[in-house]
Amino acid sequence: MNVGKIFLLGLSIVLVSTTLYAQTSVQQELSSRNLTLAQAQQLARQAGVNPNDPNQLARVARSQGVSEEQIQEWLVDLRLRNGGDTTDSQFQDLSGNATTSNDIVVTSESSQNDKPNTSASAGNSNLEYFGYNIFSDTPDPFKPRAVGPVGDGYVVGPEDQLRLTVWGATEFQYELLVDVEGRLLIPNIGMVTVAGQKLSELRESLKIRLGKSYSGLLKNPPTIFMDLTVTRLRPIQLYVLGEVKNPGGYTINYNSNIFNILYSVGGPKVSGSLRDVRVIRDGRQIASIDLYDLLLKGTENQNISLQNNDRIFIPPRKSSVSIEGQVKRPAIYELNEDEDVNVLLEFSGGIKPEAYGDRFQISRVIPIEERQNPSFAREITDYSLKEVLMGGTNIKLFDQDRVRLFKISDVSDDYVEINGQVNQAGTYELSDDIQTVRDLIIAADSLQDDAFFGRALLTRTLDDSTTELYNLELDELMQNENSSFNMTLQKRDNVQILRNTVELIDQRYVNITGEVVNPGRFSYSENMTLEDLILKAGGFREGAYIGDVEITRTEKTSNKSLIASKLTHELVSDSDKKDDFYSVEYFWPMLDNAKEFNLTHRDQVYIRKNPRFKEQQFITLEGEVEFPGVYTILSENEKLSTVIQRAGGLTNEGYASGARLKRGNQEVIIDMDELLRGDRTQDIFVKSGDTVRVPKIPNTVLVTGNVALDGFIKYKEGEKLTYYLDQAGGMQQDSYKYVQLTQANGAIYEVKRRGLFKDNPTVEDGARINVIYEAPEPEGAKPDAGEILQKSVATLTSALTIIILAERAFN
Repeated sequence: MNVGKIFLLGLSIVLVSTTLYAQTSVQQELSSRNLTLAQAQQLARQAGVNPNDPNQLARVARSQGVSEEQIQEWLVDLRLRNGGDTTDSQFQDLSGNATTSNDIVVTSESSQNDKPNTSASAGNSNLEYFGYNIFSDTPDPFKPRAVGPVGDGYVVGPEDQLRLTVWGATEFQYELLVDVEGRLLIPNIGMVTVAGQKLSELRESLKIRLGKSYSGLLKNPPTIFMDLTVTRLRPIQLYVLGEVKNPGGYTINYNSNIFNILYSVGGPKVSGSLRDVRVIRDGRQIASIDLYDLLLKGTENQNISLQNNDRIFIPPRKSSVSIEGQVKRPAIYELNEDEDVNVLLEFSGGIKPEAYGDRFQISRVIPIEERQNPSFAREITDYSLKEVLMGGTNIKLFDQDRVRLFKISDVSDDYVEINGQVNQAGTYELSDDIQTVRDLIIAADSLQDDAFFGRALLTRTLDDSTTELYNLELDELMQNENSSFNMTLQKRDNVQILRNTVELIDQRYVNITGEVVNPGRFSYSENMTLEDLILKAGGFREGAYIGDVEITRTEKTSNKSLIASKLTHELVSDSDKKDDFYSVEYFWPMLDNAKEFNLTHRDQVYIRKNPRFKEQQFITLEGEVEFPGVYTILSENEKLSTVIQRAGGLTNEGYASGARLKRGNQEVIIDMDELLRGDRTQDIFVKSGDTVRVPKIPNTVLVTGNVALDGFIKYKEGEKLTYYLDQAGGMQQDSYKYVQLTQANGAIYEVKRRGLFKDNPTVEDGARINVIYEAPEPEGAKPDAGEILQKSVATLTSALTIIILAERAFN
């Protein structure tokens, strides 16, 4: 059965499996061939076509000459009846969605029904999260259609659909599909490679190619005319992941950009970032797109060409900072770490003319570790808007900050502030209930438990904007409202309640380092001893020196400066046992002695290592040795030759010249063949962690790179570099003048093969020869991307051919 017919049957089968639409025509098609539905599916599979994948069916049908109009008619019906999904695969086809900036309509608030909720909580006065509403009117998927005209600079690639039209003395028109190898099959002309060429360049090259058969194309004046257009762009499959409304795999057009795709899939969720839309390719992030550039300025900061299997990832929002009041666009914005209040004002469209310039407020969440009262999580601070706008103040903003700008008519000077160790710090209006400092503290829900009662500070702003500072005895004014310290408040007064740590040393500590299980810094407490600290550090390590311990202590001198002095304390009283290695029997006696030493704040304790204690060190032998395994290094000066002898030497198949020694992440070049022949200059000292691997005799040399046929060539003793290059078909003309030769032991050499005085070294068994490709650079012009892509495709095709031939040869 014709494959094109199988396509129609297969696509009909897909329709029948999802809906009863067109049931009559499908049944007629099956009946005319005496087929059941299952038989039609089986026929499609036998032809190598998946009847459940319309994308595959469409490609096969186009290659068999089925008209695009007929193909699209079936696909459109399928899309409409499947709610936009034309395949049972994991990818949703968006290639028909020609969404551009011209398709975006910002609707009025009254017309937005059934929209996702982008409003914040009541704490932000129901402000909108900026930028998300633009995605709330995602259009239904458009019908797949032939793509409109593209520019002459469009680079043609596999799966593009081209239309070749010839008119004049000869007339014909072909719908041509670029195959996976980047070629077109033109009837009566043959196969033409087109991938990687710009559309304008391809028109000219095809004109010359067709001119060999239709000479009227090249006459002056011409009698035959030709045009080449793109009727359908190649599709791309990618994933949209992260904080998006509809994550998953999608099929898009080649010329789609990030915003097109996000708009088509419903956009990010409110929890997703608009400032850091990431494009991930081959496991590596290649771009980060800031959609604020598009939303606020109408521009894009990067133009990314998307490719197959790209991943568009939306991470969580970086921050949520709200601004309300006298700004043109109050909303909740997402700020980067380096953006301050000036950037927020710019995002919000700037201030309104009636904004109050002397003061605006920022409400900020107190970090959890700094909260003294769990019920008190925010603090409010006033700043001068005028200073911010003039550049005199740079205010950094944090996540969950709330910025409020006042209107001139809303602001009164009759306010006072209180901050610090009260339960409800903030701004309060002077009233009959708030007249004195004590009244203000009571209005702020009184003092916190850790308030410092010795002193409070009152800062008074005078009419000339200068300030005066008053010290208040907090304990006295709270107990006696008639105290002189309970001052009468004036407008714009600021009261600060201090924390009781002003009279204490906060976060006292001691340090312990050296041979203990968990060295580090530990909290200091009164009457803490050396025993307590050693137990907190998990006890001694096996290599600890048990004789004594060194303590460094900071002390004041007579002139009140600080100096560090060294102290020692014995852990073992018996001088004959001080050099013994640590063992469990010494543990409790050592702790008894440590209990006698009292520590002080900032002491530094050092448990030294016993200089005679050495842990066992090991080297690993792998491969073709008689007894491979892990060997203990017997002395600091043990050499590789003795370890090989302990392992019984090499097996009969062991290849000494190919032995490799790996030390850490580096390779050490050794010549084990010469070493085993008795050349002691090749011997080296081994170190802990070394790994030596001895391979089998390979009997081959690998030739790769820019040669006619790369692969393994049988080793021939004594032959030089030229012999193996000749066996591989020789170096290509566009090869670099130096060849890279890697001998079996890992030594790498650069061998000159072009120009005068060529090198031709002897090649060892197991060596690798790499011929490097050197791209030509025409004088006065940059390398053409199309030519490079075309050569890359040709090279890939050659490599695949080699793999196929090798499989056939060895199977």
